[in-house]
Amino acid sequence: MQTIDQRRSFLVVIQVRSPLFFIKEVYFLKLKLQIITILVTSFSSWIYCIAVVVLALIYQAFPGQEQTAVLISTLPMVVMMIAAFASSIMLQVFNKKTIVILSIVVAIISGLLILLVDMPLIGVLICSALLGIPGGIIPAANPTVLTLISPPDILDRVLGWYNAFKMLGMAVFTLLGGIFANTGRFQDGYKTVLLLIPVLLLTILFYPDVDKAEIKGKTKEESKIHIRQAEEENEKLPVIAIGLLLIYLVGAVFWNAWYLNYSDYIVNEAQIGTTALAGVIGSLCSVAGTVAGFLSDIWIKITKRYSITLAFIFCGLFMIVPPLTHSVAGCYVGGIINMFFNLIIVSGLTVYVGRTTHGKATTTAMSLMSGIEASGVFLCSYIVPAIGRRIGGGAGTNMILSGTVLIIIGIGAYFIIKSAHKIAYKEKGNLFNFSMKKNQTEIQEMR
Repeated sequence: MQTIDQRRSFLVVIQVRSPLFFIKEVYFLKLKLQIITILVTSFSSWIYCIAVVVLALIYQAFPGQEQTAVLISTLPMVVMMIAAFASSIMLQVFNKKTIVILSIVVAIISGLLILLVDMPLIGVLICSALLGIPGGIIPAANPTVLTLISPPDILDRVLGWYNAFKMLGMAVFTLLGGIFANTGRFQDGYKTVLLLIPVLLLTILFYPDVDKAEIKGKTKEESKIHIRQAEEENEKLPVIAIGLLLIYLVGAVFWNAWYLNYSDYIVNEAQIGTTALAGVIGSLCSVAGTVAGFLSDIWIKITKRYSITLAFIFCGLFMIVPPLTHSVAGCYVGGIINMFFNLIIVSGLTVYVGRTTHGKATTTAMSLMSGIEASGVFLCSYIVPAIGRRIGGGAGTNMILSGTVLIIIGIGAYFIIKSAHKIAYKEKGNLFNFSMKKNQTEIQEMR
């Protein structure tokens, strides 16, 4: 039997602990909501892909202007690339949350103008180009913020989810754009931008404002010292991160060969199907990429320092399958597995960059990754065909060439990934938090 004193003691403990438990629960609920919001904004990154779906209808709407109209599908990539590289400075100078919100607002306004206003081709061209802004800004801001707010034990997972949601967004926008444009009006395809309105509201309400986060428990002067020391330590991009970015750049040039060639191969070169078949395979590839994003952290845990090398090898091998088999089944299997491992590579490199950079260097690195993503498509459209023509030419040749190069890149990347993995996982906590603790210790010593 408990004595009265024991019961009173128990009640006192409950009274003391309850507020702490409550605060902890509120904190984790807020964190979950913030992470979900970041993932939802990631979903909206590639809204520009609507233009690719409705391009044929745009040709019909502006006959005789095909050479200009084709820019509607390519200019967003250029704007995306410019926005991504510019974000390396913008996200350090301006508030990250504000920049993300503005990019979504620009996309909504641009899409609604195309939908609601009867404008000449040049107007459609400009508005379509502006849809590329979120594709440059959001993929630079979101992984940076995720790296800052996510607990170390779930960082790999949420960075993978971030890439998964980008792919999911592309799949949904492409699907809905095609459905809405069934009316025969290309403008109706842009009804898809209405999905961004709830995304915008969610971003305004719950996107974490990391730039306003305060260092609690310190005086104003100590906070200044803390921030200054953190910036001095974290402003330089580590050599290992530069190596990872180079892998990303070279890889992006060649893994995008599937995206740029599979439809041409199926419809024109191999003549094994129509654009409908190409569309189905493309959609399934997007789904495979989405699944890969959700599973990338498991892949890294299982394969460890071999994760990126194996992903490159499988990505390359299965890119070669369609032209070697010359069959519909080969296109399905090759495309789906190729895209699965493509996103494993992208997610894995995002994780390694996030774990091996800190502070401003993380912002810079993620901005560069976003720019490289767009640059890869742009460079691939020139480099791969130019090399491919020397060994026969054609979409199939381009895929065989790119697949072979990806295998070589994967083998060479092992030595960089081995070092990156060692750096990324040598501490139980994430490296940003480790450096922050170091700065806190130094501040205490200064006191």
